[in-house]
Amino acid sequence: MPDSRKAFEDKLEAELARRTAELDALRANIKSGQVAAGAGADLAVEALQRKRDEAQNHLLSLKVASDDTWESLKAGIEQSWLEIEGMFHGSSGKP
Repeated sequence: MPDSRKAFEDKLEAELARRTAELDALRANIKSGQVAAGAGADLAVEALQRKRDEAQNHLLSLKVASDDTWESLKAGIEQSWLEIEGMFHGSSGKP
C-alpha cells in the first residue's frame, strides 16, 4: 500500500474519531440543557449521525478498494468529507 494511501486513510480515521467525539459531546450538551433541545436539535443530530455513518462506510470502502478503484473513490470521499465538515461547523457554531 503506498504511503500516500495509508496517510489518507489514517487522516480520515482521525477525522472520523474527532467527528464521533463532537457528535457525542453535542448529544451530551443537548441532554444536559446546554444546547437548546427540541425537534430541531434532534433532527440535526440525526442528520449528523447519518453523515458520520456515511463517512465511516466510505472509509471502509476505501480500505478494501483495489489500487485501480482507490483513486476514483478518493475523489468522492473528499466531497463527502467537505459536506460533513459543513454540517458539523453549522451545528456547533464554529467556523
